[in-house]
Amino acid sequence: MVISEETPESVTFRFKGNRWAVATLLPGVALLWLVRNLYLSNHSAHWLLAVVGLFGLLLVYSSIYSATADQWLTASSHPKVIQFHKKNLYGLVEWRRPSEAFQAIKVGRYGRSSNWQIALVCRDGLELYLGENAFGAFTHERAMNIAMKVSSRTGIMVESTAQR
Repeated sequence: MVISEETPESVTFRFKGNRWAVATLLPGVALLWLVRNLYLSNHSAHWLLAVVGLFGLLLVYSSIYSATADQWLTASSHPKVIQFHKKNLYGLVEWRRPSEAFQAIKVGRYGRSSNWQIALVCRDGLELYLGENAFGAFTHERAMNIAMKVSSRTGIMVESTAQR
């Protein structure tokens, strides 16, 4: 999720799936068109067409899922709450929790990632990832800046780790 709106009282992160929807739709349709033409010409092995066709269908499905997904998270200072909304092909998840329901905002590198990731950690262990792009932030300073924006509005403590 990326920052989409910011005021002195709140900051909103939003999943922007339109670019991904276009990026997966075009190759998916192209693969399905290729499979169709190769099948009609009878010049290819059917097992290979099935594998390529399945991959094309998965790309088209990913495109439809991303285009219809609506997801956002808002951290507010008055009152100090986190609101989450996620609607996709599988249904709707919405909640509003006070900042006390969260134990930390973790900033760190996970695995061998070159990007810094920002995770809002619930007391039940659930982690919600925030960032400036789909993978996090490119520098530690930028990741800390994003985490501090949420912390300043909610009072949730920021934890920075070098590795996780």
